[in-house]
Order: sequence, then structure tokens, then C-alpha cells
Amino acid sequence: MQRAKIKMQNEKLKQIRQAKHLEYGSFSENMDSIGRAWSSLLGMKHNLPGHVVANMYVIAKLIRTRGGFKQDTYDDAANYLYQAELMQKPEETDANTRMHDDLRADHKINYPKDEPEIEPDDEDKALARRREVMDRVEANRIAATKAIYNVK
Repeated sequence: MQRAKIKMQNEKLKQIRQAKHLEYGSFSENMDSIGRAWSSLLGMKHNLPGHVVANMYVIAKLIRTRGGFKQDTYDDAANYLYQAELMQKPEETDANTRMHDDLRADHKINYPKDEPEIEPDDEDKALARRREVMDRVEANRIAATKAIYNVK
């Protein structure tokens, strides 16, 4: 049952990435552009890499959780973290190509033709691990906030 739930969550995150890609264009190009703009505003000599910008958005999303639970916030944080990993991960192909390949693979997954059920792939497993890490980060954030404000 837990496995099916994780698979459904991963599918949901993939669909969000597809929609955002169609709406805003290349994630990595946008993050790189934001990094250049922020670096310029801060007077930095070097540009912030796109994966650092994406990780900053993850932090911003986690901070928003202080206002209460909203699934969309966690979904966005998971997707930013996934995209940051794609951007930083050393591979022969760039992040845009990997994203394009992921989207093409998603089409096959979303519309299989008489294919047997597949085992979770590396991406599914990585997303599940990131979700677990984010849950631990959130628990630690709550504990730290309680400690800071002496809340029991």
C-alpha cells in the first residue's frame, strides 16, 4: 500500500513538472537567469549556480510551512529539490536534455500499452528518499522552533 502511495505521489510530482515546463520553459535556464540576477543585485563576483537557486527555493518553501500545512508547498519543495539534483548531478547530458528525456519517459509511463507493472525506477526511489528527508527536516525545524520559543 505504501509503495502505491509513493508511486502516486511521484506521478503527481512528474505531472506538476510537466505543466510547469510547458508554462515557464526550461527550469535550469530560469534558475541560471535568477542566479545571475541575484548575483548582480548582491554585487557578487561570480554568479550563483542554478542548482543553488533551486535549493534556496526549497528552503523558502520549507519556511512557508510555519504558516500551516499545505500539500502544494511540499510538492513544490520536492520538485525544486529534484530539479536541483538534476542540475548539479554530473552527467554527459545537460539538465535540459535530462528534463526533456524525463518528460518523454513520463509519456510512456502515463500511457502504457499492455505493459506489465514496472518496478520503481531510480527516479521514483530518489523522490521517495527526498520525501523522507524532507519529513525529517520538517520535524527538526519544528523541534528547533519549539526550542527557540520555549514551546512544549
